[in-house]
Amino acid sequence: MIVVDPVTLGDTSLSGGGGSYYDKNGVLQTAAPGTPRLTYDPADLSKPPAVMLEPEATNYIRNNTMQGAVGGGVGSGGALPTNWSASLNNSGSSGMSCAVVGKGMDEGVDYVDIRFFGTPTLTSDVRLVFETVYAAPATAGETYSASLFAKLIAGNWSGVNHWSVVIDEYSSAGSYLVNSNTRHPFPTDAPLPLQRFTHTRTNTNSSTAYVRSYLGLNVTGGQPIDFTLRIGLPQLERDRVTSPIKASGTAVTRAAEVVGATAGLLYSNVPETEPLWVPGTYAKGAKVRDAAHVAYESLVDANAAPLTDKTKWLNLGATNRAAMFDDRNNTQTSNPEEIIVVLSPRAIAQGLLLGNLDATVIGVSATVPNYGVAYSETSSLIVSRSKSSFFRWGFNRLKRRSLFLTLKLPIFFNGVVTVTIRRPGGVAKCGMCMIGPTVDPGPTLMGLSSEIKDYSTTLFNTDGSSETIPRGYRKLMSMDVSIDTDRVVEAEEQMIAWRQKNVVWVGAPSRLDTIIVGRYSSFKKVIESFPRSKMALQIEGVLS
Repeated sequence: MIVVDPVTLGDTSLSGGGGSYYDKNGVLQTAAPGTPRLTYDPADLSKPPAVMLEPEATNYIRNNTMQGAVGGGVGSGGALPTNWSASLNNSGSSGMSCAVVGKGMDEGVDYVDIRFFGTPTLTSDVRLVFETVYAAPATAGETYSASLFAKLIAGNWSGVNHWSVVIDEYSSAGSYLVNSNTRHPFPTDAPLPLQRFTHTRTNTNSSTAYVRSYLGLNVTGGQPIDFTLRIGLPQLERDRVTSPIKASGTAVTRAAEVVGATAGLLYSNVPETEPLWVPGTYAKGAKVRDAAHVAYESLVDANAAPLTDKTKWLNLGATNRAAMFDDRNNTQTSNPEEIIVVLSPRAIAQGLLLGNLDATVIGVSATVPNYGVAYSETSSLIVSRSKSSFFRWGFNRLKRRSLFLTLKLPIFFNGVVTVTIRRPGGVAKCGMCMIGPTVDPGPTLMGLSSEIKDYSTTLFNTDGSSETIPRGYRKLMSMDVSIDTDRVVEAEEQMIAWRQKNVVWVGAPSRLDTIIVGRYSSFKKVIESFPRSKMALQIEGVLS
């Protein structure tokens, strides 16, 4: 038996932030400060999204949105973006030129197209420098990371020995000290999307006062060269590579995303249509909600009574957004196509249960602040219908599971969990969402039994006809659990703590019919031997 002890989810917040993220189409977007950023993996958009929790970061490159770029040959009418420069003929070489041949946006990434052409007289380095001044103050021992998007859009790489992302160290007088680079494989052809390339360096020189970054190309002397690179959103930041930070004239600092200190719901894409109740006068039929996300309907005209007045206000239960978080399985949150929620359990939560589902795919991801995605899972709710038969595969009715359980969430106290419930072309629904730590008292013994108790009533008339009043139902389960005898007292104290509390009882994770959300009505322990004894439980599920 495994028990998921759910945490109570209230309202909490995600402050700071802003910055860029990938939407479900793989396009880079920009979020407003304080808005949770749900990002998709652009390399695999089928993966579930994950909320972004990043530290404070500054992009020391003052212009990466290509402000000031002018088409044409650089130095003869054309111009690189403001603050950029090109060093084309190094080590005494000559013969290389460059030109700006276009700029724009590629899947949300600002870019400039730069053509490099000519016949270098000597093998040398061609450099595209993103800062003409050494604007990133640095000292020995500090770590800096450079990144940029790039792809080849015309010509070919013949004549280029290697290309790399480089970070230089400079003294306070502007003297070059030392550098390092990461050589990257050549993007093969134009249809490839923009790819992000990075380099990280820890400063080594005691005289280091500044660092700068550039793109380096090592070209072969005496060989004609003509190719065009698309360069997007270069970035230089301290410590680590974070998501893109757009700058257009000055270094830009993005605030850290900070999760509130209490467990709660950080984000939901399900709107609340009922306005928050404030003192005033409401018409008959008007609907409002309170701070606990419970909806009410006015029963009279000119209603100025408080929500506690049951003669004037009808309690409608949880709002649509909150229905999946109440203690009823039969109240469902619904939303066209997809439900997305971001949860901050503020506990070492390994278990997540979703109940009374009407969906086809469940996606779960866990993000750890300043680390990134630590766990990602996608699960289909479609039940196989083939049973090794083509006829069944073609003609059996489509069946979906209505329950999802995972006990694999990573062990982090401050992890944030993003849940996506998808039903493409329909309305996604979820009746229950519970997340929390897991407890494993011991294995469930054979002989477990479960039943469904229906509370509907049927009245028979004298002529034999009948009338049925449909009501809810709930599941009941009886099971015996084998526990270590020296843990009997611990188990008893835990059961006392769970008295009259709804938790998730899992008889066997592989058998969804042995999973019940509810309370135990009785438990009995029998200390029969060493090293193991038995504990008998009666579980009563919540109303469905």
